[in-house]
Amino acid sequence: MQTHPYTHRVKANSKSLKISIDPSGEVIVTTPRFVPQLAVSLFVKQHTAWITKQLEKAAALPSYNSPTKVSIFNTEYTKKVEYDNTKPFGISIRGSAVVYNLLSSPGNEALRWNAHAEESLLRFLQKTARAYILPRTQTLGQKMKTTYERVSLKEQKTRWGSCSSRGNLNFNWRLVHFKPEIINYVIIHELAHRTHMDHSHLFWRVVGAHDPEYAKHRGWLKRQGGSVG
Repeated sequence: MQTHPYTHRVKANSKSLKISIDPSGEVIVTTPRFVPQLAVSLFVKQHTAWITKQLEKAAALPSYNSPTKVSIFNTEYTKKVEYDNTKPFGISIRGSAVVYNLLSSPGNEALRWNAHAEESLLRFLQKTARAYILPRTQTLGQKMKTTYERVSLKEQKTRWGSCSSRGNLNFNWRLVHFKPEIINYVIIHELAHRTHMDHSHLFWRVVGAHDPEYAKHRGWLKRQGGSVG
């Protein structure tokens, strides 16, 4: 049985061997210190069937940021690299493309999307997410007559949003890939936790009062919100 390629990470506070699949499909094995490499390889081999199943599930999910395309607010754009000294350096949207404009002429070098372009795109996506989510949270909070403390945008691997007991709201900036109705649902969901810190029928009543189609949006997010990395 062939062992899947994997990345081995050592964490001092880890108490056992763990396997995870990151959004890009990379297999990551986390272990405590001083675990022999042979033991790590055997552990991965023993979990080959599970890893294969998880990778197949991930491959079946839509990708909102592939090597050639990216979705922003549910609109798909083709990634392009150009050099145009009449336009500013960095990322901009032009028609159906998201363009990374170079600072200087590449000469004979091929105009291709590379790590620098991707880093610039990620910063652009984070800025775009913040420009939508922060004012939208304020507007929806006022409509729901709900207060909150701080709003933070993070790249969370397991959550689209969260609300702490102190009233701090956290949102996954990768929501920027989705249509506004989905983003609004997540915001309403977390704001509703300011009244009910559980998922009781009273909580869902609050959500439903401000998003009558919340069940559809919740279901879509569970089915389609997969590969965003």
